[in-house]
Amino acid sequence: MKRRDVALGLAGLAGLCALPLGRLHAQETGRLPKVAVLSPAIPDDRASPTHHLYSLLRRLAELGYVEGQSIEYEFRFAHHEIQRLPTIAAELVAGQPDLLFTWSSGGARAAAGATSTIPIVVGPVAEGTMAPLVPDFARPPGNITGLTLNSRQQQEKCLQLLKEVAPSAKRIGLLLNPLNPLWQNYPDVLADAARSLDLALIRMEARGTAELDQAFAAATAQRIEAVFALSETTLVASEEGLARIVLLLNGLRLPAVSDETDFTPGGGLMSLGPDFSAIGRGTAEYIDRILRGAKVADLPVVLPSKFVLTVNLRTAEALGITIPPSILLRADEVIE
Repeated sequence: MKRRDVALGLAGLAGLCALPLGRLHAQETGRLPKVAVLSPAIPDDRASPTHHLYSLLRRLAELGYVEGQSIEYEFRFAHHEIQRLPTIAAELVAGQPDLLFTWSSGGARAAAGATSTIPIVVGPVAEGTMAPLVPDFARPPGNITGLTLNSRQQQEKCLQLLKEVAPSAKRIGLLLNPLNPLWQNYPDVLADAARSLDLALIRMEARGTAELDQAFAAATAQRIEAVFALSETTLVASEEGLARIVLLLNGLRLPAVSDETDFTPGGGLMSLGPDFSAIGRGTAEYIDRILRGAKVADLPVVLPSKFVLTVNLRTAEALGITIPPSILLRADEVIE
C-alpha cells in the first residue's frame, strides 16, 4: 500500500465520527481544542502504520476527534535535526495550544524548556530522559507526563541476544549520535552487563547519516566483531540512516542488533523494542483525558510492559549466521 493511500485511509477513518467535546470546547472558548505536535522526524511518520504517531492519530480518530470539526492539530517537523527542536517548540507554544505532544529525548527536553504551564504528553522517550523532567512518575508534579522506554533493561537484553547469535564475538560496536545527551555516559551505562557477558563495548559516533561511513571505518580499525545500533531518530530510526547502516553491516558481514523496532524489517538482523503501536494508543488516551479536563498529576508516567523481538532470517542467511532455535522460539516475528 502506498503511503498516500494509507494517509487517505486514516483521513477516512477520522471522518467516521465526531466528538461532542470539540463542539462544547468551541462554545466555551470560541475555538476547537488545539494539539501541537512537535516531531523530531519527518511528515511521512503520519502515514506509516508501523509508527507510533500513526497509531496515536488512529486512536484519537476512534475516540471521535475529527480534524477541523472537533480538534485542531498543528504539526511541526525537525527532519531529524535535533538542534532545531527548541526553536520549533517555542514557536508551537507561541500558538497557545491546549496540549503539546512530542517524543524522543530531544523533543521532550525542547518541550519542557518551552513551557511550564501547557500540558505536555511525551511518548515514547527514554526513561533516563523522563526522570529529571518528572521527578515523581507516580504523580507528576509539573506539566509533563507520558510513556517511556525501559531503555537500560532493553539494551542489556539486546547485548544478550548478540552473545547468543555470535558467541565468539568479543568486541561490540555501540553506534550512537554524540549530540544526543542521552548517550553521554555510554558505553559506561552498560559496563556491568558487558562484563558479565565478557564483551568489550566500542563507542561508534555519527552525528548523522553523512558520518556513518567514517564511524564504521574507525570501528573496523578497532576490530569490532558485531554492532549494537542504539535507537536514535537521526540514525537507525531514520529511513536514510537505516538504509546506510544495513548496507555497511552487510558489506562488513557484521551481525547486529538494535533496540529500534524498524531495524529488522529494514534489513537488520535482530531487534528488541517496545510495542510502538501500544505506545501510540496509550499517548492518545492521555491526550484525550487531558482535553477532557484531567490533571497531569493524575496521569502517572507509564513504563512499557511489552517488548517485541524480531529476527530477519534473510539477513542471517546472507551473513552466513545460524539463529539459535532458542531465539526463534522467543521471537514475536520472524522475517523469512
